[in-house]
Amino acid sequence: MPRLLNFLFPNGLRASTALLLGLLCCLSVAQAQAGRTPRQLIDHLGVDIRKILDDPKATKTPQEAERAVADQISALIARSPGHLSLTELDAQGRTPLMLAAGSGYALIVQALLSDPAVRLAINMPDEDGETAWMVANFAPTVTLVACQPGALTADRYALLPAYVRRMADLLKARPDPIVSIIRDLEAAGAEIQPEQAKRAWLARCHNAAPELREKLSRQDLLPSLIEDALARQREFNKTANEDARRIPMSPPADMKFVLDDKAQRPARREAPLLQIHEMRCDSMAKPDLSGTTIYWSGTIILKAVVATRAGVVETADFTVLKGSKEKRVTDFFRSIIVRALAKYRCDGDHVFEQEFQFDIR
Repeated sequence: MPRLLNFLFPNGLRASTALLLGLLCCLSVAQAQAGRTPRQLIDHLGVDIRKILDDPKATKTPQEAERAVADQISALIARSPGHLSLTELDAQGRTPLMLAAGSGYALIVQALLSDPAVRLAINMPDEDGETAWMVANFAPTVTLVACQPGALTADRYALLPAYVRRMADLLKARPDPIVSIIRDLEAAGAEIQPEQAKRAWLARCHNAAPELREKLSRQDLLPSLIEDALARQREFNKTANEDARRIPMSPPADMKFVLDDKAQRPARREAPLLQIHEMRCDSMAKPDLSGTTIYWSGTIILKAVVATRAGVVETADFTVLKGSKEKRVTDFFRSIIVRALAKYRCDGDHVFEQEFQFDIR
């Protein structure tokens, strides 16, 4: 597995950026190429929406950005009904319909469902056994903190604003895009599998709180997830406003946010995590140590396993590969990396590895 980036800080804080600039140059050229497939359009839409929501002066709305992609997909269907790219599988066995349903793109789901081939494959499961209907009921773009309550900590706070902005945008939309997606899928022939959906969500959300797991044994999945996510987010915001010192500093030390494919899915093919040539990022910020102080010197290398969704880094796990494992040292550099990851804008729902090396003298 190649390292995506290697950040070096010799002589204090000077960074080597040649690899970063070269990578971003190549990515920019790749993204400029015309003729994107529906999956590529959906993947990049998350980045476009992230830019809009991050910019208070944006002249375009997320709904307008989504409509533009839906129109392109509709035009493809009009030109080439049943085109193979409409049901193309990604590395996880997901169709464009699954990706759109999981990202809350109601207009794109409508466009895709106008194609007979898409409707014929509507109940196809991905490699985890999840269908488009199941993923729509997970509503991952608005229920992250129900799935990963450990994200609501001071250690991970920098990753939250982009997610919260998208969550707020979706929940305020009328008609409700999540409900619209589920209704459209069912009208097009999607199998309604509530118990299978619960089991699939619990398998992917291994950090879910025990009380939510118990609640799901009695109540429907989607309303329970949204209710839990909103309650957790409100409580976190209230605590932050009243006394930020009461916010938990970090998740439990043994908590893993990103599932290990080999451990959790042994039947899957022996494929590495995302390769460097597949990465498409508009922005990959460098870790910034300016304005920070740590009374320590030496070399430390941390590996991050990072999960992205719709232009946002949602979660990450960290391992010290070399150097001090003293908690105050690893906490310090992990927080620096998290702040950098919060600025990443990467296409699609992916997991990738990246190593960060700091040399402090």
